[in-house]
Amino acid sequence: MTRLAEVAAADPADEAAALRREVASLRRALAERDAFLAGVAHELRNPMTPILGQVERLLAAAERDAPEGRVAQGLAQLRWLVERYVRRATTLLDVSRVQAGQLAPLAAPVPLAEVAGEVAAALQPMAAHAGSAIRVSVPDDLVLSCERLALDQILDNLITNAIKYGDGSEIAVSGIRDGTIARIRVSDRGVGIAEADQARIFERFARAVADPGTAPTGFGVGLWLVRRLAEAMGGGVAVESRPGDGATFTVTLPLHA
Repeated sequence: MTRLAEVAAADPADEAAALRREVASLRRALAERDAFLAGVAHELRNPMTPILGQVERLLAAAERDAPEGRVAQGLAQLRWLVERYVRRATTLLDVSRVQAGQLAPLAAPVPLAEVAGEVAAALQPMAAHAGSAIRVSVPDDLVLSCERLALDQILDNLITNAIKYGDGSEIAVSGIRDGTIARIRVSDRGVGIAEADQARIFERFARAVADPGTAPTGFGVGLWLVRRLAEAMGGGVAVESRPGDGATFTVTLPLHA
């Protein structure tokens, strides 16, 4: 007799007890998985910090001696690859924090223009490869009350998606004050998102555009993580889009008082 048949043959009280045991077992397995993921992400990310520091020092020396030389260009590409690796490990770590119920960002004054500029600069090589440019238009006095790393993750995911699906168009990043909140917009003029998919894309393992002819990249958790991070910091995220007319993602976050 199969396990399901055994449960079906049991009386209601036994069936309920068996189901509770199954649920408890699944919860333990999920907790163990999330703890494992967090450990893996931590171990993957930590060794990269000294490596990135060494690459930065070598790049600075190469740029002083021959800023246009092949060594400087190669080191700049290596720096971008290491930074990208660190961001992917950080995404895994943040996902594990969410799943473990440990996502509690610490609010502090964070200048939006500074963080947006840093993320745009880090993603510029990826944008250039896709034929896109990133334009940042954020007032210098727009200061948020949020966690800086979480804001970095939000912008990184949104700009990366805009590059992937922007079809070579310009990526516009802007921020405006609206009462006690800031509205942060990331826009492209690419393939767009069908209305039927616009709620689904914020779920875990969903993708902004389903293209059977394109191999999937990344974990498929980017927009889900954007939503969870924004909500954890007292904000939210929404999308406006039409197929063939690009997409605009708007994140709201509280302003620093």
